[in-house]
Amino acid sequence: MLRPQKIAVALAALLVAPLLTATTATAAPKPSDPPTPSIPQRYLDQPITWSVCSFDAAVKALYPQAPTTNCAKVKVPMDWAHPDAHPDVEVAISYSKATGTSKGLMTTNPGGPGGAGLTLSAALGTDKPQLFSDFDLLGFDPRGFGQSTPLQCVTTAEALNALPVTPDYKERTKLTHQVEVAEAKLYSDACSAKEFGQFVSSQQTVYDMDFLRALFKARQLNFIGYSYGTWLGGWYADTYPSRVGRFVIDSNMDWTHTQWDNVNFDPFSGQRRRDTQLFPWIARHADQIQGLGGTPAQVKARYNGIRASLVTLVKEGESSVRGDNLDGTIYSTIYGNVRFIRATLDILVHDEYTKDPGTAGEIELRHVDRAWARLAPELQAFDTLAAIRARYGVTAAAASTVAATQVDSLKDVLADARATAAKATSGDQPVNLGAIGTTVRCNDTAWNPDPKFYLREADKMARKYDFFGYMNGVPMCAFWPYEPQDRNLDLKGSPRMLMVQGELDPATAYEGALRTHNDTLRATRFVAIDDEGQHGQYVGSASACAEEIGDRFVFTGELPGKDAVCGTSPLPAELSVYPVDGPVDGNAVKLPKTKANPGKVSPLLQQALDTVAAGSLR
Repeated sequence: MLRPQKIAVALAALLVAPLLTATTATAAPKPSDPPTPSIPQRYLDQPITWSVCSFDAAVKALYPQAPTTNCAKVKVPMDWAHPDAHPDVEVAISYSKATGTSKGLMTTNPGGPGGAGLTLSAALGTDKPQLFSDFDLLGFDPRGFGQSTPLQCVTTAEALNALPVTPDYKERTKLTHQVEVAEAKLYSDACSAKEFGQFVSSQQTVYDMDFLRALFKARQLNFIGYSYGTWLGGWYADTYPSRVGRFVIDSNMDWTHTQWDNVNFDPFSGQRRRDTQLFPWIARHADQIQGLGGTPAQVKARYNGIRASLVTLVKEGESSVRGDNLDGTIYSTIYGNVRFIRATLDILVHDEYTKDPGTAGEIELRHVDRAWARLAPELQAFDTLAAIRARYGVTAAAASTVAATQVDSLKDVLADARATAAKATSGDQPVNLGAIGTTVRCNDTAWNPDPKFYLREADKMARKYDFFGYMNGVPMCAFWPYEPQDRNLDLKGSPRMLMVQGELDPATAYEGALRTHNDTLRATRFVAIDDEGQHGQYVGSASACAEEIGDRFVFTGELPGKDAVCGTSPLPAELSVYPVDGPVDGNAVKLPKTKANPGKVSPLLQQALDTVAAGSLR
């Protein structure tokens, strides 16, 4: 079973030192919970104009018996603590009635912060139709994102044009430090420029969620949340413990600690996933993948060589294809097991580019097609050439092409904004960077206001984790002008929630999830999945054991009597699970081979998960 105190010594040495440094540097008294607001009657009485959702046809194409999903926008206060002090904002919602006897209202969140969730509840139903029969399904885009009133992070062309530039954020030089500080300050100024920026937070979203519960006259709320959605679920349970129904929180953040504690895990957990699963998988398939190596060490050396060549081309002024963008692409893509093929293709595409960059300074159709040809047909079957072409923008995506999402990092946002600024007719011309999810992190918990602290952390992490140790850099939260609306999460009075966690998750470290579980033992049941690294487990899980436990809880209310460890199924195109030394001891529930998941979920659900993964670095 679980051995929380027996994490390998090597892992402890890697992990604990940066975590303690960050924690002590930002130590502060425990926050007090903000008052829970009442809901003014005018919001409950507002007229609602419903129409069939644009994605309803896609839902019914995948599951013809699905109920019709209707969409609308509802008004909520910008600040629930002072409903009359600011203009109202809108939250986009989707809703379908249970086709059978309803067990209540079920809503979801895909992660982020900032992930748009309007389609997620219905998308989960296409993969697990019992959700349609047993629950009234509610989807929503959190305030500030998707089709809800958008957060606007507004700066000027002059400010963008004045930013310094570094060829590679991994190179921890004085120039890189200057760039990170300048960018963080610009992001902070931009996202706090409008009054709405102060109120795009988890606590305000929790108030929105309970308003939606009341709007639909539901006694309780049921919830499936992934990644940041676990943070949202934990905060809801702490705010409204008596209204918690069946909560499955999957791929957990360390939601009893600070946002900084969480991002400080990312370099460690991301590198563990890459080095213990992706690179060994590529090496095991050397006969099906041309030119990346037959051992993990060879694959890593080839990756580093490709990356170095990209940086050289950027420094020579001949390319806009960056090495740090490749890192970010791989980090986001390996969220999903089936996406190992896509991550491999990303490496191959960049390899082809460095061999023949041409004069355009960007990836072209020939690079993508040559990379595709380096995969054996058995691996090509897990993706499509059309999707990969669309992913790199070398052809237009066909209407039938799904999951062609391009990674959308803050660096990409900034590059697009710079291009806009370069065409500006005046320095004071406004440029909207869009809705940056980090705003939520800044509003949620306290951050160290000293940018030098983060520079030291990034420098140290870059040395310790050579893949993406530099990823955090200086956050915009170091300059955030507003006090956080924090909570002291103890979950008093909440019924038990089901926590599901893969051992090798790249985005939400197992160790952080386990720490939160230990903080909330009376209110959570913990299910670990041994040798599993996918981000997002319940519904279409690689583990039949975890899927069964989740189903039993969601559809009958029954939780396991104690914490459990599940086994998993093989990675794509493999027949057995390759064990990884880590914080779970391997004493897992055996997975019946007949129930092994083929690695495929409904395309609508896959697209929703890919979109959130692609925007994970915003």
